[in-house]
Amino acid sequence: MKKVLSIFAITGVLLAANPSKSVAQESSLTTKTATTKMGYTVLNPGEAILIYKYVHSAHPPKAAEKYPTKYYFSDKSSDLVVDLTKENLKKAFPQNHAFHDALDANFKEDKDLTNYDDFHKIYKINRLYQNSVK
Repeated sequence: MKKVLSIFAITGVLLAANPSKSVAQESSLTTKTATTKMGYTVLNPGEAILIYKYVHSAHPPKAAEKYPTKYYFSDKSSDLVVDLTKENLKKAFPQNHAFHDALDANFKEDKDLTNYDDFHKIYKINRLYQNSVK
């Protein structure tokens, strides 16, 4: 019994000292590490702002709601891949105030940032970005 408790104690210390992170949670996620093998899919290759979809695959299908799909982005000027949020988009394009205003006007919540413009066949954030740099 003491051996079992010792093993649990050691395991707890190791986990506390080095908590496991998925690649999606690391701050050093780059365009080179966000691969299909790691669970990432680029939804819009060729567009100015690349959108990455991350699906956590290390869980049983019944637990899918515990691991929601996450979205990230990168832009052509950076290799970093960061959370797809309005705030992060504004930080990525700090001088483009027209883009900031378009984001605020068109998206109430961050979850809406993955909306697709069927008419123009482009993700809406990229359409707004294109219109803001003209």
